Amino acid sequence: MSIDSELRNRRRAVRIQLHDTVVGIELTLISIIQGLALGVLAASAVQPLIGLQWEVWPYIATGLLTVLIFWSRSLVHTLSFIGWPLEFGHTFIYFAATLIEAVALSQVSNPEHWFALNALYAAVVWGLYGYDLHLVRQREEDFDSPPERALLADIIHDQRVNIGFMMPTAVMFQGFAWWLVRRFPQAMLTQRWHLLLIALTLLFSINYLYGGVRILRRRQGWIVERNAHALAED
Repeated sequence: MSIDSELRNRRRAVRIQLHDTVVGIELTLISIIQGLALGVLAASAVQPLIGLQWEVWPYIATGLLTVLIFWSRSLVHTLSFIGWPLEFGHTFIYFAATLIEAVALSQVSNPEHWFALNALYAAVVWGLYGYDLHLVRQREEDFDSPPERALLADIIHDQRVNIGFMMPTAVMFQGFAWWLVRRFPQAMLTQRWHLLLIALTLLFSINYLYGGVRILRRRQGWIVERNAHALAED
C-alpha cells in the first residue's frame, strides 16, 4: 500500500469517527436539554395534579407531548443528516428553543402566558426548520446512492411542509389563542372556553408526534443504507 493510499484510509477512518462523535454529542445534548424541560414540567404539574385542578391537566398533557415531539424530531434529524463537521448554529438554536420551551412549561396554570410563550416557541422552531433546510442543502452532494437520494428527498419534503405550513399554522393559532384569552378573559377563563383552545392544541400535538414516529419508520431502511454505503466507500 502506498503512502498516499494509507493516508487517505486514515483520513476516512478519522472522518467516520468524527461523524459518530458528532452524532453522539447531538443525541446526548437532546436528551439532556429535554430532560431539563421535563423537569420544569414535572415541577409545574405537582400542585395541579395533587390538587385535582383538572382544568390544568390538558396543559400538562400538551406539555409532555411538546417534550416528546422535540426529543423525537431532533433524534430523527440527527440520524438523518447531522454529522461532521459540527454545526454550531443548529445546536445554538436548540438551546434557544429549549429555553423558551421550559419557560412555557412553567406556565401550565396561566393560559395567557402559555399561549403567548408557545407562539414564540413555535416561531423559534420554525426558524430551526429553515436553518436545517439550509444545512441539508449544503450537504446534498453527500447523498449520492439511490437510498440516500430517497432519504434526501424525504428530508427536504418534511422540512418544506413544516416551513410552509405546520409551523406558521402553529404560530398563528397560538398567537390567536393568546389574543382571545387576553381580549376576552371573561369568556375564555371564567367560562372556560380556553379549554377548547388547549384541546385543539393537544390534538395537533398528538398528530404531530405520530407524524414524527411515521417519519422514523419510513426512513429506517434509508438511514441504514446510507451508513452501510459510507462504510463500503471507506
